[in-house]
Amino acid sequence: MKQAYDVVIVGSGVAGIAAANTLAGHGLQILVIDENPQAGGQILRQHCRVTDGFWEFDPRLERSGRTVSTQKIVQSLRPVPRPKGITCVHQARVLGIFPDRQLLVHVPDPLCPGSSVSGCMMEIDAGYLLLATGARERFLPFKGWTLPGVMSLGAAQILMKSSGILPARHTLIAGTSPLQTVLALEILKNKGNVTAILDENHFAKKLGLLPLLKHHWYLAGEGAMQMLGLMIRKVRFRQGVRVTEARGKNEVTAVVTADLDRKGNKIPGTSQIYSASALAVGHGFSPNIELPVQAGCALDYDADRGGWVVRVDHALETSVVKVYAAGEITGIAGAGKSFVEGKLAALSILEKLGKKTGPDRYAQKLVRMQKQQRGYASFLNQLCQVPASAYEAIDDDVLICRCEEISMGEIRKQIAKGFVTTGSLKKATRCGMGRCQGRICQPVLFDILLALTGQTPDQTGSPSFRAPVKNVPMAAFLHP
Repeated sequence: MKQAYDVVIVGSGVAGIAAANTLAGHGLQILVIDENPQAGGQILRQHCRVTDGFWEFDPRLERSGRTVSTQKIVQSLRPVPRPKGITCVHQARVLGIFPDRQLLVHVPDPLCPGSSVSGCMMEIDAGYLLLATGARERFLPFKGWTLPGVMSLGAAQILMKSSGILPARHTLIAGTSPLQTVLALEILKNKGNVTAILDENHFAKKLGLLPLLKHHWYLAGEGAMQMLGLMIRKVRFRQGVRVTEARGKNEVTAVVTADLDRKGNKIPGTSQIYSASALAVGHGFSPNIELPVQAGCALDYDADRGGWVVRVDHALETSVVKVYAAGEITGIAGAGKSFVEGKLAALSILEKLGKKTGPDRYAQKLVRMQKQQRGYASFLNQLCQVPASAYEAIDDDVLICRCEEISMGEIRKQIAKGFVTTGSLKKATRCGMGRCQGRICQPVLFDILLALTGQTPDQTGSPSFRAPVKNVPMAAFLHP
């Protein structure tokens, strides 16, 4: 590794790969950093298993000029020799971004001078910085959600994609996420059983998709084919149902649910109990904004884009000069938008460097595709949203911050004392200061604040993060 690169890309998911390939071949030194063992992010995790080469998408992917589905993204990926000028570092974590795009990076042992089981620190200067840090799932906490066997939808996918392990022989799937059907099909493909899919949304709410069919009929068709596959396999599917409790002594053995009315409120007397050895649950996605915030990038709040997102201009440059953002951190919209924005951000950087290669109409086509992806994603994000009444109804003894063991009752108590902003409530409770640094509870805490105080997102305040944004062994700082 060098100490300076023309362009540094943080994240090698769909956006990062698309950007790196667009930047390659222009005489630039490009560094791609990712904390996972290989490229691909969550969607391409199973497909990007080589460590020496690189990846590219079939050029025909963007020629249609239409919305790109996740399935097409996966099918168009192909391995290639690593392009000249591109350096990839995996299992490395960017801990902070400082003035003039100086990065503090924790790198794995093989890259450290001498021997160190804890890895070591490196300072890297980026001429241009592209942040493509993706997203994580968000949740509605319930009694028993910390039991072994209760996991996120994404965690269940990772088990199968990375280790070939089923969550359990019988898995119950719940929440509001579009990942529900995808996960169910993957479980069935791996010889597992799906007890049922419990969707909090009623069918009537999904009819809002109809006006979008004109431009996104093949995406809707893809979803319809998934549903047909589940129906053929006789998977039970219920709508307007929410998990209220997971039961078990040492692990989950049963799940309690309640029916919901059209506003998302529980209907008394409708409880049902499902036997389950695993529960996979999720309520949409939240952008990974820790590094952009720490770098000083401005944020906007938009519930239809997943909450707090990084503010970018038409060229995908953030409020910090020469720092760009692409993919889910500018708004949750899936792999297609990440692919398009990875290319657009790379084209913008090339133009700034005086290396513009294509006609304007190519970039204009990508912009049109970006807008189409956003329109469809807005509807999906609305389906994932949980009503405020659901957060208000969380029992006092439910843990919100697992790392620091902060309960809903303690959060209510501190809000009543006047700690009604994201920053003040975090300091008053230590919620989000534990080992995971708020990766799970920080979006939940924000939603609870909105629900209990009735404030606007701007009144509640955006989250703040300081370096190091992730845990790292102290020994890594001491290594010469």
